[in-house]
Amino acid sequence: MTMVELTGEVTRKALLYLKEQGEDIETFPTSIVDFVIEFAIAESHIPNHYAESEIVEKLGGSKTVLAMMCLDIYSKAGSEGEMSNHEGSISRTYESAWISKSLIDSLPNFVNTPGTLR
Repeated sequence: MTMVELTGEVTRKALLYLKEQGEDIETFPTSIVDFVIEFAIAESHIPNHYAESEIVEKLGGSKTVLAMMCLDIYSKAGSEGEMSNHEGSISRTYESAWISKSLIDSLPNFVNTPGTLR
């Protein structure tokens, strides 16, 4: 699998979820997917010397988590930086104003620091 194929798989998973939820959407924003994959590479501490194929191999098992991270960002559009949002009788509370920590913690991690759990 290539990075382009990984991006496509993550995009398809995110789009399928939104359509199953009744969203009227034809394409999922590629900028969100690209951003999430770049973030996941950095957050996973994948060594800089890894070739693209090795990066894709390491992240390939996390396609669902990557799609959920994309959906996490997508669902917070318009409320950037807010932990909660109240409009009329509708109230939303987010685990984080950023990508939810529980999703970040689901990524593979290539750094094992003694005394640190991740």
